[in-house]
Amino acid sequence: MIAGAFAERVSFKGYLVFITLWGLFVYNPLCHWVWASDGFLFNMGADGAIDFAGGTVVHISAGVSGLVAALYIGGRRSYKIGQMRPSNLVMTLIGAGLLWVGWFGFNAGSSVSSGLATAQALTATQVAAAAGALAWMVIEYIHLGKATALGFASGILAGLVAVTPAAGVVQPYGAIILGFASSLICYYAIQLKDRLGYDDSLDAFGLHGIGGIVGAIFLVFFIRDSWMASAAEAAGGSWTLWQQLGVQAAAVGIAIGYAVVVTFIILFIMKRFGGLRVTANEEMEGLDRSFHGERGYGMLNPN
Repeated sequence: MIAGAFAERVSFKGYLVFITLWGLFVYNPLCHWVWASDGFLFNMGADGAIDFAGGTVVHISAGVSGLVAALYIGGRRSYKIGQMRPSNLVMTLIGAGLLWVGWFGFNAGSSVSSGLATAQALTATQVAAAAGALAWMVIEYIHLGKATALGFASGILAGLVAVTPAAGVVQPYGAIILGFASSLICYYAIQLKDRLGYDDSLDAFGLHGIGGIVGAIFLVFFIRDSWMASAAEAAGGSWTLWQQLGVQAAAVGIAIGYAVVVTFIILFIMKRFGGLRVTANEEMEGLDRSFHGERGYGMLNPN
């Protein structure tokens, strides 16, 4: 996800070093805080911050880290020359379909069982993705007069990201609303990116970061009664949606703040010792050619 934010302008070696450091110092601590039995976010409130399959740990942290990296490294040299279109929409749609199916694995699989909880998570995942895709097409049609294949794929992803933290606790109607809400907010977040002019190549922040925040916060309003009853019992009395909303907001804020600060430190240190950014010649030649001695497509003159 982070690589999508600064694609086409970072060296292969630099990326390997960066993602290793990021995994150790951002992802691993967040995993522990949210999912370990002694993690402080796991124990916050009555029954901990809700993050069923990685909305906070994965999507928010990676999305905001991608934004920091894109801003710190700077845009592609050709970014403002003209619009940068997808090279192959057929492959984009194939990838979106594979992603949709794969999402069942880690959302439903996060129940760590084979039973009702698994079916609930799988159902929520399916309907949120479908709602996100439909919503994005409707929004595009209203805004641009056209519904696009790229928008359809983006809507699928927006719905999937939003339901990731919520899949184990929301009812299907809630998952549908989350899918619609995520597409709407992510769509306009990407419009804002275009106005501000920063180069997030694959909209890592606009889709993963924003979608993760939407899911982690708004899931509170669609939690199943059985989960709330369990939380109230754990609290030794009562537990309200507003109290859980406070827990969710705190977890989101902590994840954002921690990811931003540590990612910036990693980038700053790497810049002092060689950095990530490729040279102008390497970038214009293409990173496939510059670093791997090959081309992604064989239609060009190899010379």
